[in-house]
Amino acid sequence: MEMTLAYLRETVGVIKDNGFTSDEHVETVTNGRGEPLYDRHAFELRRGSTEDLVLECLVYPDGTETYWLELRRMHRLKTFPFQVDSWKHHADRVEFRYYARDDGVALTLEMAFADPS
Repeated sequence: MEMTLAYLRETVGVIKDNGFTSDEHVETVTNGRGEPLYDRHAFELRRGSTEDLVLECLVYPDGTETYWLELRRMHRLKTFPFQVDSWKHHADRVEFRYYARDDGVALTLEMAFADPS
């Protein structure tokens, strides 16, 4: 699966189908001279009072895209925004990956939609 802003929107739709609300914010970020650096597409996703995250896509003038995840609150866990290389949505979960090494080993975070019982 190719990582794109369109696939990110599709993933947000799957997350919304699992009980999250979503707000999309789009802004152009510029340098000190008013020249555009990138367009920021941020999807704020919330479910209840303990699940709050942000998925972002930064689109640069040359068409390059980077993707970011921030866990504002995932029960008692929270993070600063960090870059993700890929993700994959399933009916019951989303897997986010960041490849820090060249051997294919990745930091993988899995967000399950149902509470474990």
